[in-house]
Amino acid sequence: MTPTIHTTLGALVQAEPALGSICQLKLTAKAAYHLKKLAQLVAIETKHFQTERDAYIKELGTARADGGFELKPDSDQMPAFVAKVTELLAVPVEIAWGPITLALLGEEKVSAQELAALGPLFADPDAEIGS
Repeated sequence: MTPTIHTTLGALVQAEPALGSICQLKLTAKAAYHLKKLAQLVAIETKHFQTERDAYIKELGTARADGGFELKPDSDQMPAFVAKVTELLAVPVEIAWGPITLALLGEEKVSAQELAALGPLFADPDAEIGS
């Protein structure tokens, strides 16, 4: 049975940069595969967030000369934008893959800040991955 990470879209958006850093470590083939697969699954979810956020900017913002759209911080539409993004960040997400564990990281050096930033993508140090 594949473990599942239960989280929110917002937690994944926050965790993705730290996951990218951890993926740069030199790990065993098994651990590297696990991280690569997790990063791919997270990227699918965060791409949805980015697409929706960009659609909100297009909907509520103003057109720029270069064909893009912008939403200025002092815009009357900013409260509506913030409400929509806040609702989007709260969307529950399930990732059908196990979290990162200390066992996966082996002897590699990882900062406490990176581990904390991983949020739900990092398991209790005593947890085992279900491979």
